[in-house]
Amino acid sequence: MSDELVTVATLNTPVEASLVRNQLEAEGIRAFLSDAETVGMVWYMGNAVGGIKVQVAESDVDRAFEILDAHEPVTITEEDWQTAESEDDDWNEGAGNDFDQEKEEDGEEEQPVSEFDEMVDRAYKAAFLGVLFIPLQVYSLSILVTIFFGSTPLNPENRRKVKIAFLIDLAMAGFLFYAFYTIFYFLWDFFMK
Repeated sequence: MSDELVTVATLNTPVEASLVRNQLEAEGIRAFLSDAETVGMVWYMGNAVGGIKVQVAESDVDRAFEILDAHEPVTITEEDWQTAESEDDDWNEGAGNDFDQEKEEDGEEEQPVSEFDEMVDRAYKAAFLGVLFIPLQVYSLSILVTIFFGSTPLNPENRRKVKIAFLIDLAMAGFLFYAFYTIFYFLWDFFMK
């Protein structure tokens, strides 16, 4: 008896190939998938590798073909996709309405975020990220200067964010000044002796 594997089906997706393999294994035929990982991860290479191959032992080929021929392939049309999408939309709309009703009961309403609030958030986030990436400190400071010279009043939350961002920017500026001063002093001392 030969241990050679023979391809009994070639499919385009890992799901289809797994279904065929499960069908064969349910009938007692051991099946293997070739190139399933390749096509699953790098789908655009599917045609280059020849798709996913369902392989069985040479002794089980005739029985595998009988099983596969007995089951008609399922073809999915565009109409099936549209029907499935509309069912998903109906489900999502129902869930959204329930969520909206819960919000109304709680008395919570989303406040639209203004451009000014977004600018304050950008300055705040840039100050924190600027600790890791120094040029963001300059960006944060430029936004803070725009906020300081702007005419829009700050609410308490924005005032807190602006203060924290300014303190972080100030601390980083002091640290950078000290670092550059130390390096300059060291180099001056090293080369002037």
